[in-house]
Amino acid sequence: MSRTTMRRAASVAAATALLAGSFATGAATASAASILSDLGSTASAPDVPASATVTVDNLVVTKAIVGSNQIAATGQVTYRTTISATSGPDRLITKIVDLNPVALVYVEGSAKVTSWQNGAMTSESVTATASANAGVAVSNAAGWVVSAIGNKTVTFDVTYSVKSVGVSTGIFDSGLAIDVAGLPEQQWPAMGVKFNLVGSVTPSFGSS
Repeated sequence: MSRTTMRRAASVAAATALLAGSFATGAATASAASILSDLGSTASAPDVPASATVTVDNLVVTKAIVGSNQIAATGQVTYRTTISATSGPDRLITKIVDLNPVALVYVEGSAKVTSWQNGAMTSESVTATASANAGVAVSNAAGWVVSAIGNKTVTFDVTYSVKSVGVSTGIFDSGLAIDVAGLPEQQWPAMGVKFNLVGSVTPSFGSS
């Protein structure tokens, strides 16, 4: 065999090995993707959305879970609601009700509102009260302003812990209600903002 023929044979062998390696890498990637799907990753499980958006008049309302929506039985979940305006007129939000699943318990002192106050966006702790609709509510008689001018939005953060007893693993939805000056009360009992409760839970002996 001539040197030229030997060099060609070596090149073909190297190309074949490289191609085989590419197939092996692709197989490993596909395997990893299937594992993520099995774990319920929101990136590959669109039936477990962590956020949802609705509109009413000139307002856009988005509710989302902060961080992962795969929640351990001993964990916590934080919801963030953001209300913005796409155009005039300016709106005043007088009440926000977070409609949480019955599997959760409000973490005292966690409620916080970020809004336009004294010429700047300001975050402040607010007092949350129990709602008749299995949630917590925050109110402001003067109203939190929402305006398309200057991007004045209202953001409501609230954190819950999983109940210590009486809860089963599974997927839980949540909702929202708001009062807007000049508009009827707006309610979305099941917005599609979901979390997947995973891990061991305590058998039911009543509710906590």
